[in-house]
Amino acid sequence: MHLLGTLGINIWLLIAQIINFALLLWIMNKLIYKPLINRIEKDEAIIDKALKTEAALVEKEKKLEQKQKRYETKFKNKAKLIISEAEEIAEEIKKTAKEEAEQEKSSVLAQIHQRLREVDRL
Repeated sequence: MHLLGTLGINIWLLIAQIINFALLLWIMNKLIYKPLINRIEKDEAIIDKALKTEAALVEKEKKLEQKQKRYETKFKNKAKLIISEAEEIAEEIKKTAKEEAEQEKSSVLAQIHQRLREVDRL
């Protein structure tokens, strides 16, 4: 101890500084370090949960887009089928209407010819 004294170091002051430093470390640990670490861990947990939720939502979005594309394709095909059927029906109606018009025309012409013959007889 005499050696420390010759170097200009007061042993009691050194012990007091060590005690003060230990006390400061204990206070910092209780009041700053542990609450800060706990807060960081909570924030990391929240971020991890948010990232997992985001990944799940992205996956759901991809599945919904694929499902929507399948439905769009399915409905487009059904629409094309309905349109082609409607066109076929329209063609049949046109054909039937044309035939009926021809028959009506023939019938009217036959009536006209018959009346003309009747008029010629008079």
